[in-house]
Amino acid sequence: MIDPFAETDSDFLGSTLAALSTVAPEEALNSLGWSDLLPHLDDADARQALFGLFRAQGRLLVNSSALATLMAHPYLANGWGSTSHVATIQRESPRHGSRTVIMSTPPIGNLLIDRPGEGVRIVASSEVAIRPIDLPGHVNLQEVEVDLVGVPIAIPEEEAAILRAQSQYLGRTALAFDMLGASESALKLAVDHARDREQFGQPIGSFQAVRHLLAWARVDCAALSAVAEQVIDSEEQFLPGYDAIVKALAGRNGQRVCQRTLQVLGAIGFTTEHQHHHFYSRILCMDSLLGSSAALSYELASKYRTSMGAFPDVTLHAAVQAN
Repeated sequence: MIDPFAETDSDFLGSTLAALSTVAPEEALNSLGWSDLLPHLDDADARQALFGLFRAQGRLLVNSSALATLMAHPYLANGWGSTSHVATIQRESPRHGSRTVIMSTPPIGNLLIDRPGEGVRIVASSEVAIRPIDLPGHVNLQEVEVDLVGVPIAIPEEEAAILRAQSQYLGRTALAFDMLGASESALKLAVDHARDREQFGQPIGSFQAVRHLLAWARVDCAALSAVAEQVIDSEEQFLPGYDAIVKALAGRNGQRVCQRTLQVLGAIGFTTEHQHHHFYSRILCMDSLLGSSAALSYELASKYRTSMGAFPDVTLHAAVQAN
């Protein structure tokens, strides 16, 4: 039977999973020294640990202030603000238009609100209305209601543009790792069910159709993991286009994993008591932030066509090529 976690867990990932399983998320971040790694993003080992946290959070359906802190780092590293600052995200809603949201747990410090074409404003969280959004998937997403009229620009657009791209790169990569972790846990639920559920006197995991579904889901996880590892292992801290690639792949593959594992689970997978819908909902929510898989795929295809195949320069692992 397939082991979805075989040969994928680093020592730090194992430690992170253990910490998040035993103590509150913010306490786990402190005990792991996660924030101490932020100044060392140029080091591959530090990136392995930093993004491993999000993979663990996805597996366990846990939330923390890590994403908002990580996305604020490029601004803070360039002297704008202090460690109490966290970054917001502009989310495009088909029904409500552009909305400012934050993925963080209290206490929330000063908010970095970055609007393309305008620059960055810094607003104290105590001066805005923060409304939790009730979502399945155990996603701690909160909407920020703020009137920016009269709020001065803290970082002008010419300087904010570069920092915005770096912040978006880190955010997209972190969300991709979270979706990877959620996909792996959804696959594990299906694998366990296929091993334990019997029909006609034998486990359903012995049936070819079920094994094919699980194998396809495993390949989708492996493909995403292979591309995500390139972001970590690269000698460059920010690889042009890779954030869009890994985020688009995470959204697409994560949804395919959930669809195939739901077929394996059958009727029980549709019940609210079962955990599967939380992982599926989490992936759908993460996919909607910082560019959906559909939007990013279109964007990448347009750039690739315009550049006559020169963008982006991606070396795919065998697992991706097999997919």
